[in-house]
Amino acid sequence: MISDQERKLAEQVIELHDGKNFARLQEMSMPSSPDESEGTITEEAYIASCESIRHELGVLSSLEFIDCLRRSDSQLTLWKAKYSSSEDEILWAIGFDPETHKVKDVLVNW
Repeated sequence: MISDQERKLAEQVIELHDGKNFARLQEMSMPSSPDESEGTITEEAYIASCESIRHELGVLSSLEFIDCLRRSDSQLTLWKAKYSSSEDEILWAIGFDPETHKVKDVLVNW
């Protein structure tokens, strides 16, 4: 299972994908190591992603925890989301560092 702290953080990460909260998401996230900085999302990419979500899916209408995958260096939580303009279920995966409980990974698939 996941802790209440991780549950709240994951829910916030998903809800904060509204195009207005890049700085808040950065505070919640682990900094990228120098060798991983290539995959670090920029504010422009965050805004573009949020605009795509809003344009294609609408606004978040429900969120449900699916399961947690344990990894050697993180814990990946899986979430099922529904949005106002789509009948599809959307998968969010939020990875946490097990020691700091900061966000390591974010993946959304629709």
